[in-house]
Amino acid sequence: MTTDGGHAERYEIETFLTLADELHFARTAERLCVSPGRVSQTIKALERRVGGALFERSSRRVTLTEAGRRFHDDLLPAYRQVQRAFADARSRFLDVSGVLRLGFTAPWAGELLVRAGDTLTARPPAVRSTCRT
Repeated sequence: MTTDGGHAERYEIETFLTLADELHFARTAERLCVSPGRVSQTIKALERRVGGALFERSSRRVTLTEAGRRFHDDLLPAYRQVQRAFADARSRFLDVSGVLRLGFTAPWAGELLVRAGDTLTARPPAVRSTCRT
């Protein structure tokens, strides 16, 4: 474990899973918005931590080793569960619900409110709108 609250581990995991998906250092770097050198350094550090090679590298190919495949298969479901937990927590804080009553006096304002209502009702089910004339 690192002393920075797990940031290094999370970054290593994201880098590993992205490289396992791309099997290409430059595309992995592009997806993560870092340099290919940073991807390589991160993977080397992770391999040191786990005690062996997770990828076989040549000038033309990158492939997972058997240990890398097993690590990937063990890690991916847990990583996805963590992502879902964060997304669920975030959505609870971003949840918009309740009643919003609006009124207008000019016809152009009514059209604007109707469009705004259409936009709101296209959002998650917690948002509902009703019209009264």
